[in-house]
Amino acid sequence: MEPAKPTGQGEHVVVAGDTLASIAAKAGLLPDTILNDPANADLKTARGDCELLLEGDRVTVMAMREHVEPRATGARYVFKRAAATCKVTIYVEDEEGAAFAGKTYELRADGVTHKGTTDDTGKIEVDIAPTAMRGMLTVWLDEPGLPAVWTREIHLGALQPKNDVTGVQQRLANLGYYTGPLDGKLGPDTLAALGKFLAEQQVESTGDLDDTAADKLVEVHRI
Repeated sequence: MEPAKPTGQGEHVVVAGDTLASIAAKAGLLPDTILNDPANADLKTARGDCELLLEGDRVTVMAMREHVEPRATGARYVFKRAAATCKVTIYVEDEEGAAFAGKTYELRADGVTHKGTTDDTGKIEVDIAPTAMRGMLTVWLDEPGLPAVWTREIHLGALQPKNDVTGVQQRLANLGYYTGPLDGKLGPDTLAALGKFLAEQQVESTGDLDDTAADKLVEVHRI
């Protein structure tokens, strides 16, 4: 598999936690405005919808443009800017991949607390501020042999593309196969975790990171 390499020609250099939505929000723009700028054509080709950016990618962020709305005088008008939010989706499952359905949860992000109940697939889906970089998820499991309350810090916007070694380590860690550092090195611990994952998924492995392994990780991890 060809390793991911930074691309793009813009002045904004992507760092950990950057997303297209967060970059756009800080510039007062909508994500599609940046995504569809011809200056970002190479970036769009490499990253698709740019939901996942690679650290080191370069993004062109254009200046805000003046927009004129003709209106008659003698009246009052209210103009509303489109709300800028991001949808975050989390699946809560046990080690066997069985969903924790109907569990009460609380997700705190950017000073806002979101509360609800996981659906039949263990899914949590909430709208958060595009600039939020961290959150704290608490789930009340109420299951025999498990902690009554499960808490985990969530790093928002930190996931790397599938063909980046750090991205592979992140997905393996989220799925419970890898506990080592996210150092971007395809060492023995990462390969062992990947091999165990592929064996349990009944995927023939070459013993290395290839497109088949990366695609399977994305399928199971759901992104």
